[in-house]
Amino acid sequence: MAIQLAKRLNGEVITVDSAQVYRGMNIGTAKPTVEEMDGVAHHLIDVHDVTAPFNVAEFLQHVEKILVDMKERGVFPIFAGGTGLYFQALFEGLATTPPSNTSVRARLEILATNELYALLLKKDPKYAQTITANDRHKILRANEILVTTQKKVSDFKEKIKSGHLKELVPKAYFIYRPRSVLYERLNHRAKFMCENGLLEEVEALVRKGIETNLNAKKAIAYQQPLKYLKGELSFEKMVEELQQANRNYAKRQFTFFKRLDYFEQIDLEMISQEAFIQKVIQDLSLEANLEKPA
Repeated sequence: MAIQLAKRLNGEVITVDSAQVYRGMNIGTAKPTVEEMDGVAHHLIDVHDVTAPFNVAEFLQHVEKILVDMKERGVFPIFAGGTGLYFQALFEGLATTPPSNTSVRARLEILATNELYALLLKKDPKYAQTITANDRHKILRANEILVTTQKKVSDFKEKIKSGHLKELVPKAYFIYRPRSVLYERLNHRAKFMCENGLLEEVEALVRKGIETNLNAKKAIAYQQPLKYLKGELSFEKMVEELQQANRNYAKRQFTFFKRLDYFEQIDLEMISQEAFIQKVIQDLSLEANLEKPA
């Protein structure tokens, strides 16, 4: 749908995906192929080596440069992806929290999620109550901030938007299907990936050093095959865990995007893809007319 919109709006796609930035992580991230891109330029795909961690601050820096280039060329930016934190930072700005500390993160990684959440509840109950007890990424980051700064996440309130990011006025859509339909599709996708090259892809990434990058090796569709290749899971159990991880992530996406009131909810069981594309074009046209001086 992003590609079809790009074709009709003289646009290019900016990918909002924390794993598609890595070279070699193709099947597990459902990275679009050249054929699927159908001549439409995509940004922020294959821009990072799998051994080099990538974070939201770097994402915003890349986007800033891309937007400058697009503006000069008169190209319309279309953001597409599923990494909620990146979307939130894009539209709301980035909290002034400290950069990640690799040594502290490594020490915290040893602890189980429930242990980390118990620590967070004790040290920063206000923030802990705003996230779920199984959101390991946020729990881990909050504890890392506590250890490195002796401050709570809730102490970092100010958010900053820089340069061309200040000009972004979100016209945003959370596109979904009912969970019963979505979960069935996710289960099929996970099994299909495992049977069609994902294991070979992960083997190649191990040789390239994926295990030195915590963010990359913990990505959904990569941590389960890594366990299988180490003999920690059977093939059937690997597929089962991957399917469950996909369903859990989808559930978190529902929760996250419904909290962001600037995202309009679009159920694809209620509207066709073509009708949605026409709706977006009409929404943009109406918005452009409203912005014109009387």
